[in-house]
Amino acid sequence: MAYIDILGYVAGILVVISLLPQAIKSWKTESTKDISLWRYIIYVIGLILWVTYAAIINNGPVAVMNGVGLVLAISILYLKIKHG
Repeated sequence: MAYIDILGYVAGILVVISLLPQAIKSWKTESTKDISLWRYIIYVIGLILWVTYAAIINNGPVAVMNGVGLVLAISILYLKIKHG
């Protein structure tokens, strides 16, 4: 694995880890009243575009890590829509 790929995975891991506290809290409390709906809509769209871009240019670290982030962000968005 190239050093540049390792850098990509480390950056992606940090971004994914940053989503974990909000996802865990939202699932435990079923409360998302202080979360911006528009922020997560825009964020999910951005992540979809990143995954698409990474797939087109064949960049594994960007695709994988943004894919994982996308799953977490969608789960938060789902809870926001469900519980408001």
